[in-house]
Amino acid sequence: MNVQDIINRVQRTFGDEASVQVTSDDIIRWINDAQLEICVQNEELLQTSGTTDTFIGQAEYDLPADMWILRSMTYKGFRVKHMSFAEFNEYIDGFGASPGTSPYGPGIPEIFMVWQGKVTLFPAPNSDQVAGLKIFYSKQPTTIVTEADPLTVPLSYHTSVYEFCMSRAYELDEDLEKAAFAKGKFDANNQRLNDRQQWEAQEYYPRITTLPEDENYGNYGYWGGYF
Repeated sequence: MNVQDIINRVQRTFGDEASVQVTSDDIIRWINDAQLEICVQNEELLQTSGTTDTFIGQAEYDLPADMWILRSMTYKGFRVKHMSFAEFNEYIDGFGASPGTSPYGPGIPEIFMVWQGKVTLFPAPNSDQVAGLKIFYSKQPTTIVTEADPLTVPLSYHTSVYEFCMSRAYELDEDLEKAAFAKGKFDANNQRLNDRQQWEAQEYYPRITTLPEDENYGNYGYWGGYF
C-alpha cells in the first residue's frame, strides 16, 4: 500500500470520504507517527548497512544520516569492538592529544566509540581504504510527505499503520472506546509480527540438549567402545 491507499481506507471506514473532519494532512502525520512507533517496538525491523572510505591517520567518521540503532561495525571485513564514551576516555587517555604529543600512532582499528553522530576508530587507520568501514544498523523510517509516497515499513505492517491511523481518527472524534479498540489491535498485531520475526531470526534449533546416545559420554562413544 502507498499513502493514498491508507488515506482512502481510513476515510471510508470513518465515514468521511469528503475529507471534512479527517484530512489527508492529518492521516499523513498519523502514518509518520505509526511507522515511528512500529520501529520503536521492533528495533530490528529496518535493517541495512552502509560503507565509508577510510583514510590514513583519520579517526573520526560520520555515521549514516538515517541511522536509528547501530548494530555492528567492521574494518576491512573484521569486526571492530565497541566501547562506551566513558570506557573509551578511561582506557585510551590522551587519544585526542595534538600530533606529536599523543602516545598513539595509526594501525588497524580494533575499537570504536560513538559521540555526537560520529564514530571514532582506535587506532586511526594506517592506510587509505575504499569502503574500508562497513556499518550495520537499523534505519529510521522515511518521513512521508505526499500521497504518492510508499510506506517504509514492510507490507506485513501496513495493517498496523491503518489501525494506528483509525485510533487517531476516533480520538479526533472523541470516541475513546473505538480509539482504544483500534490502538489495541495495532499493539497486538505488532507483537505478533515481532514475535514471528524474532523466532525466524533464531537458529533452527533454539536449544540443543545433548543425549548420551548422541555424544561421547564420558570416555564411551556411541558404539560403547573406549576412546
